[in-house]
Amino acid sequence: MMIKLTLDEKYRSLVFQITDIPVIEDGDLNRICKNEKENMEELARLWFGINNPTNIIKVVERIHSADEIEWIEPKYRWRLKSDKFWKRYIGIDILGGVLFFKQPDAANKMTESEFKKLLEDTGLPFETFEKVEADD
Repeated sequence: MMIKLTLDEKYRSLVFQITDIPVIEDGDLNRICKNEKENMEELARLWFGINNPTNIIKVVERIHSADEIEWIEPKYRWRLKSDKFWKRYIGIDILGGVLFFKQPDAANKMTESEFKKLLEDTGLPFETFEKVEADD
């Protein structure tokens, strides 16, 4: 049976750490060395907010045994880095044009790749913008 996971891009480094755990002959991650297990449990606790050790091991085992992982880019609101502008949050009009808003709620949520694509042919350099958590 093939295991395919879909995870947020922000978990990529955690997943790489988990998948770097050497495979145990019988495949039982409960038997990995104590230090490695504690490290994985701490990482899972911090990244996924899981406190139950049994659930943490299940998550680690699932990630470790996945055949394929699809990554989802997180979406952010974007704004000009300088606060000298009256309107600095980025939005998109109905024709796909770039708009600037004063209020963050008016800005569109976009992944980094979507935002870079939006900036193409505008002359606006990506480096002049910063991402803001979409829930802010």
